[in-house]
Amino acid sequence: MKKLLTGVALTLAVSAFNSAAYASTDTDAMMDKAAQLHSQAKDGGFVWKQKKMKQPYFDTYAAQYEEAKKKGDMKKAQTAAEFALKTAEGEVRQMTADVKAGWEK
Repeated sequence: MKKLLTGVALTLAVSAFNSAAYASTDTDAMMDKAAQLHSQAKDGGFVWKQKKMKQPYFDTYAAQYEEAKKKGDMKKAQTAAEFALKTAEGEVRQMTADVKAGWEK
């Protein structure tokens, strides 16, 4: 019985480690894609930032991602990566869209 419990515990520990490693790789890929998209938007001059902000939204999310990753909090890191990717995709979408402001004719 002890061998069975030890085997089950070991199997669960290894599977949890593998899923955490996969999640880390997945969020790293997400941040890499976000950084690439943000770079394209930055070259085109379409970086999302409010006047009073010290840094753009993407840089804020990238800093949150790095901090969470250092602490080992993969849930917060994934959330920050998702926000960074959505922001970067929005910047690129705005750059490539042929839209005008509401007051322009």
